[in-house]
Amino acid sequence: MEPNFAVRAHDLAEKKTPEELAEIVSSFGFRSIQLVFGKAFDAPSYDDAYVARVQKALRDRNISVSMLGAYFNPVHSHPEVVRRGLETFEENLRIAPSFGGAYVGTETGSYNDSPWTYVPKNHTEEGYQATKKVLAELVSYAEKVHGEVLFEPAWGHVIFSPAVLERLLKELHSQAVHVTIDLFNLLYEGNFEQRDEIFLAALKTFRTEIKVIHLKDAKIVDGKMVQLAPSEGDFHYDLMFKAIKEYCPSALLTFEGVKADKIVSSLAFLKKLW
Repeated sequence: MEPNFAVRAHDLAEKKTPEELAEIVSSFGFRSIQLVFGKAFDAPSYDDAYVARVQKALRDRNISVSMLGAYFNPVHSHPEVVRRGLETFEENLRIAPSFGGAYVGTETGSYNDSPWTYVPKNHTEEGYQATKKVLAELVSYAEKVHGEVLFEPAWGHVIFSPAVLERLLKELHSQAVHVTIDLFNLLYEGNFEQRDEIFLAALKTFRTEIKVIHLKDAKIVDGKMVQLAPSEGDFHYDLMFKAIKEYCPSALLTFEGVKADKIVSSLAFLKKLW
């Protein structure tokens, strides 16, 4: 069984033309990407002509889009910011068929408008209900256009654990909703030592509903959790890969937040370990 490795395109190069980006991605050997229009391209647009240009540039290099990133903050203090985030997400759902029905993904935000870091209100019922209301609107649109969305839990955000995400999915009750798991995002200094148990519990909970797993690493340095490239931290990828093979073997394993100068060594490490 071969692993399905992918990469977030703008980690390799930001603000490029579609043709330049496709060439760079191809040079690293990837055939699948997570694509964020606003960060990847120098003149991003969702109009049909530009989308067709992006599609052609990627197709010419035999690159598919596994996920369109349209992350926004559903509990931002300014309603207009939330509205614009929803509109961008809906634009990504509209163009997803041009990329083979790619998933469209988001995290779930924070009452700290930016950066999306932990504040106590994030972990409240009020926060949960406010987030669910916005995401339900998004899911309703996805169902209308036959799109599929990915929600990603993160400890510092409103949907802060696999258990809370499980509740959300049950209450939304939609076949359009699936899951991204990012172990780094589920951790903080207080639960870092339980990272193996947390990852395994997430995979057991969602199983094949997990469509994307983000690849990164971390360790505790001077009392703070620091993100690193795979192979440079304390994540037990041997155990993680064993669990992935058992519970969600078709999940896309996507490098996220790993810069270009670390990709080659990280990819070689993970391929050997797999």
